[in-house]
Amino acid sequence: MHNHPRPLAALILTRAWYVQSIFHRPAFAFIVKPELREKQFTTEISLGTPGQLFKVQLSTGTSNFWAPSAQCSTPTCSLHPRFDASLSSTFQTNGTKFKIPLLTRGVFQEDSLLHYSDNNSGDEGNFLNGQLGNDKLMFAGGLIEIPNQSFGQVLGEQTKSGEGMKRVLANDQFDGILGLGYQPEGRLTGRPFLLNLVDQGLLDEPVFGIYLSKNRSDNGEEDDDTIGNQLTLGGLDPSHYSDEGIEWHEVTRVAQGQRVIELTAFALRREAFEIDGNAIIDSGFPYIALTRYQAEMINIQIGAQETAPASGHYELPCKNVPELFDFIIMFGQESYVLHGNEYVRRGEEGQLPSSPSPWSRHGKKKRSGAAVCQSMIIGMDFPKETGIIAIFGEVFLQKFYSAYDLDKGQVGFALAT
Repeated sequence: MHNHPRPLAALILTRAWYVQSIFHRPAFAFIVKPELREKQFTTEISLGTPGQLFKVQLSTGTSNFWAPSAQCSTPTCSLHPRFDASLSSTFQTNGTKFKIPLLTRGVFQEDSLLHYSDNNSGDEGNFLNGQLGNDKLMFAGGLIEIPNQSFGQVLGEQTKSGEGMKRVLANDQFDGILGLGYQPEGRLTGRPFLLNLVDQGLLDEPVFGIYLSKNRSDNGEEDDDTIGNQLTLGGLDPSHYSDEGIEWHEVTRVAQGQRVIELTAFALRREAFEIDGNAIIDSGFPYIALTRYQAEMINIQIGAQETAPASGHYELPCKNVPELFDFIIMFGQESYVLHGNEYVRRGEEGQLPSSPSPWSRHGKKKRSGAAVCQSMIIGMDFPKETGIIAIFGEVFLQKFYSAYDLDKGQVGFALAT
């Protein structure tokens, strides 16, 4: 267990969105307030001079950073702010082109936007495409400035449905992605944001922590008294995790910034799986994704049924939630427990929760009778050659504070408070 210096005091800035720790050197944190019931780990950034504002999702599952370009004319782009390089006096053209593959039909792919997929989209092998540039990035309400940040300008998409980017942006809930990955090589959109912070000495330590707010009743319904999500850069925030401290796990692999750790077992009631594989930790992914067989066995045990053939998504009556069994996960030799109300989500009364689309929490199809809840344990296909057999996203990270040590190559967890 490692003990990192902690922020000793904090100054709340405008509208309680940002917090700055008081150190002899700067260490930064900010609070992102969830919007309505569609929680996304997002914040506002500024690109260029003068600054152009974008709402971006923060994701530990990628090192890429991109936003729509003014040259993008797709219907989705037209609904969002678009970066106009001609309006920025500090923009530097790069000219390098990039393609980011879209994950579809619940199949994990290397370097893909794995946390934004539509199981029925028909967009296999298709991409978001664009070109790279460099410009000034302002972050955390202006507390952090990177003068020459590389980023991708999305020019369009190559998809059969024509809605790949719409899905990537969670049905237009945000404008782009700011990856919290840190792989220096093999990246698609230039040197990652986190490594630039380290290069410029802006962090007290090369560590950060994530707190995702979670207040749920026993039947899986969200309470109204949620406080904000929080990302702490340059330190960890002990006010958001238990006194038992952080349990650390070695990162076994980094690809496109995806942090991969050893998953040794999980269990629910009579179904237990001893596993020799690895799991991705991704703050931009709503679910826990297992192999299709494992997800099916787990969901059968809780009385959930698949929403559509081969969808990998499951639903169950909300009245059953208080009686659900604990779901136990083992990373290395440490076990982590989710209670029934922590691995399901409640849809609107009389409606299905989200159907196979991961970006939406509430569906639109009417259903007679009692309310239906969605199991947040879903099934995906993981090619054996990747060594990846699971993804742990928001549903896990709402229960456990997560910490990331760039120097030591470790990810840690503690019970969130």
